[in-house]
Amino acid sequence: MKQSSVSCTTVSRSYGAARQRLSRFAIAAMLAGVGLLALVSPSQAEVVYTKVNITIYEGTYNLDLNGDGVTDFTIRSVQCKSHCLWYVTETPASGNGALLGPLAKGDEIGPDQTFDGATGYLEEITWPCYTCHFECTGPWCGGQSGYLGLSFQLNGETFYGWAELGEIGGGAVPLLGYAYETIPGKAITAGKKKGK
Repeated sequence: MKQSSVSCTTVSRSYGAARQRLSRFAIAAMLAGVGLLALVSPSQAEVVYTKVNITIYEGTYNLDLNGDGVTDFTIRSVQCKSHCLWYVTETPASGNGALLGPLAKGDEIGPDQTFDGATGYLEEITWPCYTCHFECTGPWCGGQSGYLGLSFQLNGETFYGWAELGEIGGGAVPLLGYAYETIPGKAITAGKKKGK
């Protein structure tokens, strides 16, 4: 059996070179880590507000609260003249929910409320055909305006927001704007358009 002989100088140079490469790698890794930490700074609450000022009339509006291309809620206005019926609904996407309200400016929307995940009727008007009598049911009857409280899911977390509706009537639903809180689980107040 042949033994190889390696001088102490050769081992020392190899060890020194390896140590230098390891040190450079460690420095590069630390710098990369510092860069990643800068990207993952502590979360700061922010309200994101979108002004729209549109009127939904005999149609639907797909509300995408956070602008990710996914419909979070659908607001629908339907007038069925043959059945003498007109109604306005809000339908949350799967996993989302709403407080039908109408909520007043400053009302809290958050984890302490119970949100309904089913289609909600904001207002329904029926009238016997060819008469002047009509009946209105729903929380938005009588020319109400105010806010819907909204909760929506994103990456398995719950976020809260609102949609402002003007006075509903005559088949028209004015959607004035909407907002959401960027911190999951953090409440928002109806009508809050900016701030932390």
